[in-house]
Amino acid sequence: MTSVVLVHGTGVREADYVALFGKVSAQLEKLCCDLTLVHCFWGAEHGARLPIDSLPGQPAVPSAADAAVRDDEDAVLASWALLDADPLTELRILAADERYSPGSHVPSQDETPPEQLCRRLRALPRDPVLTQVLAIHGITPEVIGDVADEVARTLTTLLPDTQLDSSVLRRAVARAVVASALVSAEERQDSTGISTDGETIDDLVKGTLAALGEPGAALGVVSDGARLLGFPLWRSAEWLTSWRVARNRPKISDSTAPPIGDILRYQARGEGLRSCIAAAVASAEPPVVVLAHSLGGVACVDLFNQENHYDTVAALVTVGSQAAYLYEMDALSSLPFGKPLPEYFPRRWLNAYDPRDPLAYLAAPVFGHDKVTDQSFNTRRPLLRAHSAYWDHKPFYTWLNEELFQ
Repeated sequence: MTSVVLVHGTGVREADYVALFGKVSAQLEKLCCDLTLVHCFWGAEHGARLPIDSLPGQPAVPSAADAAVRDDEDAVLASWALLDADPLTELRILAADERYSPGSHVPSQDETPPEQLCRRLRALPRDPVLTQVLAIHGITPEVIGDVADEVARTLTTLLPDTQLDSSVLRRAVARAVVASALVSAEERQDSTGISTDGETIDDLVKGTLAALGEPGAALGVVSDGARLLGFPLWRSAEWLTSWRVARNRPKISDSTAPPIGDILRYQARGEGLRSCIAAAVASAEPPVVVLAHSLGGVACVDLFNQENHYDTVAALVTVGSQAAYLYEMDALSSLPFGKPLPEYFPRRWLNAYDPRDPLAYLAAPVFGHDKVTDQSFNTRRPLLRAHSAYWDHKPFYTWLNEELFQ
């Protein structure tokens, strides 16, 4: 008889483990092998506890007087979320609006032809006031020159004969320049784009508008100058997500604390979890196969690096494991990067992964093809769904049977 110790992964609590144990037990019974499934539930004792006192209070329900202000700010934030995704979005929307096509209305006297605006765009890197503002926020003249050229090309291509009011056009162009500069900063792995707040964006838009010839460019903090005229998508996904997070933070924390907290607690104090696994292995009748998912697999690799269970454990099976990833980052607590697995590590190590599982990593190229065998599965599930889909995947159990139990 072979004992199979089932070690769960991060975020699993008692009800989850009971369901998982039942599912795996039913699948193993179908193999018609002499197997005993052994409990190894560690989530209650060695998992993270839910945070209580550290959570900020929920935002108060706004009064009627404050509601309009909040909606105005939300609209601006949503608009900038769209610009973060595509800095040229506003120009594209304006170009598609038939109200501003040539001949749709009589131009006013203060409208500036796009050609003149393009000339001002290309002169931005030489504007002394603007370059000083940009330098404060870590944006070089070279960056502003590149993005200004891109915006000018877009303006010439999409809005060559637009009848837009010149002030509206200048503001849209200024926002495109600022958004493009911030995106460029992030692409250069610069902290500028990540750390900018509303006041910073207001300064950048104001300086750009002045350089583009906007008279008296007085702006509120991400309000007047940062408002995107013509945007139909104020309720963007990022705005909606931000509001829901603010309103439901306690509930969200309760749901995310176990998976994230378990990882953090294990990295800080993992001895208890490893001892739990060692006790389960010791209680099982040899030979023992340890079937470990996610963080449970990481803990097993750590345990078998630190302790000799060679005579008891016939095989380790890691499923959706991050052990190799942590090892490559020199973050595997039991084994510094570059040091090989010990001789007493279990004689067989099988590593199951689904390429769609973002938390699963290859182990053989890292630890050695003579030490571990990787096996790919297509569970036909997306992203994080794939991380737990192995347990319901018939080919996974067929593979286990062929490799270990026949």
